[in-house]
Amino acid sequence: MEKKQNSTRDKIIQSAFSFYDMLFFERISLSKIAAKAGITKPAIYKHFKSREDLENAMKSLILSDIADTIKSCGKYKNEETILEKVIVLLCKKKSYFYFILSNSLEFSIDNFLMEIEKHDIADLNLETIFDSCGNVADIEVYKKILFVSATMIFFQGARDFILLNKKLPDSDENIQEYAEKLSKFIISGGLGHDIKDTDALRLSQLDLLCSKEIQSLKEPCKFFIAIGNVVRRVGFSKTTIEELAKELGLAKSSLYTNFSSKKEMFEALIKEECLNLFHVIKKNLLYAKNSAECVYIFMETEIEFFLKRKGLLYVCRWLTFQNSKDDFKIKAMHEKREKTIGKDEQLDFTSFILNADIITQIPDFGTPKMDVQIMFSWIFHMPIFFLLHNDLHDFPEESVHAAMKDFFYCMEKGINFIDNNENNISGGKK
Repeated sequence: MEKKQNSTRDKIIQSAFSFYDMLFFERISLSKIAAKAGITKPAIYKHFKSREDLENAMKSLILSDIADTIKSCGKYKNEETILEKVIVLLCKKKSYFYFILSNSLEFSIDNFLMEIEKHDIADLNLETIFDSCGNVADIEVYKKILFVSATMIFFQGARDFILLNKKLPDSDENIQEYAEKLSKFIISGGLGHDIKDTDALRLSQLDLLCSKEIQSLKEPCKFFIAIGNVVRRVGFSKTTIEELAKELGLAKSSLYTNFSSKKEMFEALIKEECLNLFHVIKKNLLYAKNSAECVYIFMETEIEFFLKRKGLLYVCRWLTFQNSKDDFKIKAMHEKREKTIGKDEQLDFTSFILNADIITQIPDFGTPKMDVQIMFSWIFHMPIFFLLHNDLHDFPEESVHAAMKDFFYCMEKGINFIDNNENNISGGKK
């Protein structure tokens, strides 16, 4: 009898995972999960106390499989081997990948590290990252893990999107090749620009230049601030039209006058604000002396922008994971907006980037398609990922800017460059 119960329990878990073949910001109903498992909804509660209990079981299975994968690397494991095997696992079990992403507001990298530490994986020294209160104790290791995680997440999402939209076949051989290339790109590859003249002093000078234009931007309207604040406070799955109306002090029906759905509200918010951001980036790129500095200016301008608009971060994170070909083709949203800006400002940012002298040679990071737009989507994604985790710990601004410098060097040369040159690039401060 016990065996039958366990079998049904496993079937429920696998049925729940079966829905995660893509990204979801809305919870999958228990009724759908029960129907997929061939049972009734009340039967789920014989095996799980609540939805949260089911989701915790799913998280536990993911963590256990990842821990076993790392342990399988053997006693003399290295970073590249570990990363390669984890990438293979998440490519073959896409439901793990999309479940993690869909629940990342609650299942952050912090939670992942704290949970994976319980699996007693020798030689990773995960116990040194956080103190007993959950605060970051080793910022250098934490930043490196954030960089690796953000890059792996972005490129796997890009790979899946390309395979799906181009209807390309996949195989174990293709996955292995991708894992090897992406691991090398993260550990010792990078964009490969010449950065001998781009030291910490020069980056600090660029910090000051980038901040000037941001200071001149007006605050977004109260409507947009309210949307950002609600999403930041309760997350996507719990953000409702009712919550938004309450935050704004409006009737629910009045929101439908301007927008047909929550999704349309998010798009309007981000595209309006990204238009402002990209105008500033375009101006700040004039300060760049080389392609590497263009990359840094792009990210540093983002950092300055979102530090002053924290509520927008969570909505912007939603946009970066949407499978839309127009995600980074930012245009004016409606006629009223078009009348307030000149033709030169009605910017197709993708077109601008394609003609900018920033990425002259695209490195092979393992996806079926390698182009400039993918690279710039990655560059755009990285500051957002870091700032979302910064928001959990409220690091001082100087630490945020210092971390972005390390991200920049990792993006240019891989994380081994940071390990081998830490004293040089940080002015001797370790």
